[in-house]
Amino acid sequence: MSPSPTALLLTCTGALAEIDLPFGRDGRSSADRSAVLRATLRCERFDVVALTTQWDIWIDDDGLHNHPVNAAATALARRFGFVFQLYHGPVLLTGGPDAEGNTLPLLKEQVLGLLRTLQDI
Repeated sequence: MSPSPTALLLTCTGALAEIDLPFGRDGRSSADRSAVLRATLRCERFDVVALTTQWDIWIDDDGLHNHPVNAAATALARRFGFVFQLYHGPVLLTGGPDAEGNTLPLLKEQVLGLLRTLQDI
């Protein structure tokens, strides 16, 4: 794993993959980020769930109809109190929002914390 991926993809099989998600640097726009999110999550519409102040999880808004249950993502969400739904399809893990609500990339410490948390569930 590279020193600090900007986001992590958690597949339905529990596999993790590093994703280079544009965060407005190098002139890349939110439209670029939306295109990467749609392609990564294999969806047309997506939503974000704030797991903690440090981690967000991006999901297919229609995942219930389009994908199988993602047991690892569901367990991760339940760890942080989101116990009322199953999560379907691949999910993307990013840093939480900044003061203006903009999504932040994962920091190295956040990646390590996510990996530890996923090992515990």
